[in-house]
Amino acid sequence: MKKRTMFIVLVLAIMFVIFSCDKDSTGPSDDETILEWCSIPAGDYTWGEDDEIQNIDYDYQIMKYEITNQQYADYLTEAYTNGDITVTTASVEGYYVGDENFSAGYYEFYELNNRITWNLNGFTIETGFENHPVDYVTWFGAWAFAQYYGLRLPTEQEWEKAARGNTGYEYPWGDTLSGDRANYEDSGDPWDNGTTPVGYYNGQNGTTDSPSPYGVYDMCGNVCDWTDNWWSDTSPYRVLRGGSWYGSSTYYDNLRSWDRYNNSPYGSLGGIGFRCAKTP
Repeated sequence: MKKRTMFIVLVLAIMFVIFSCDKDSTGPSDDETILEWCSIPAGDYTWGEDDEIQNIDYDYQIMKYEITNQQYADYLTEAYTNGDITVTTASVEGYYVGDENFSAGYYEFYELNNRITWNLNGFTIETGFENHPVDYVTWFGAWAFAQYYGLRLPTEQEWEKAARGNTGYEYPWGDTLSGDRANYEDSGDPWDNGTTPVGYYNGQNGTTDSPSPYGVYDMCGNVCDWTDNWWSDTSPYRVLRGGSWYGSSTYYDNLRSWDRYNNSPYGSLGGIGFRCAKTP
């Protein structure tokens, strides 16, 4: 009886340690119910305006939708509570580890605006825009979000493969652009001219379902996505992909899956957002 009692006590002690570690863990988690993923298998894909065949020799995953105002505000709230960011009425700043072009130090992550604002009670999202993609986020702010959740920004090669696969299409769904498939300037959506909710072009509300070959949405228009690439070996600018609603009626090429353009990682502009990637 004594040995049995000691065994039970030992088992309970071990269970207490296990469940306590789980409960007390303060690190962020990748919540699959919030961040939806599309799997991209290793293999060939078409790259660039001339549909050059390239290859990515590993499987990876990319977010089905761009990060929303709600998701980014939730991150900012946690980061502020943890002391990872500083906030003024106009801006959010945080620490960046540095790279070959930028030294380690504090950089602007997000330009506070009418979508996400700050007061002494925390961050507030403009009503009705919770599920719209976050914009006015710098490359540093996109990087910080990804790092916080143990993720990363996609390379532009990963981005383009996720957008068009091996199809050679101009756009994720084909070669013709129309306002029922993507959000671009004067495209006629209910929020013209501005962002639409993520995944809005899903075949409902008078739209045509317009995912990429791998099921990724908003790879054309709405907001463009930061990637992890430098513009060139000599440029400190980062590559953007996908085009946005802003100014796209003048620059339709920006909306094509193969088009690449750039901005300073300091840039916090309307029409620039991001999504994350991960390698299993």
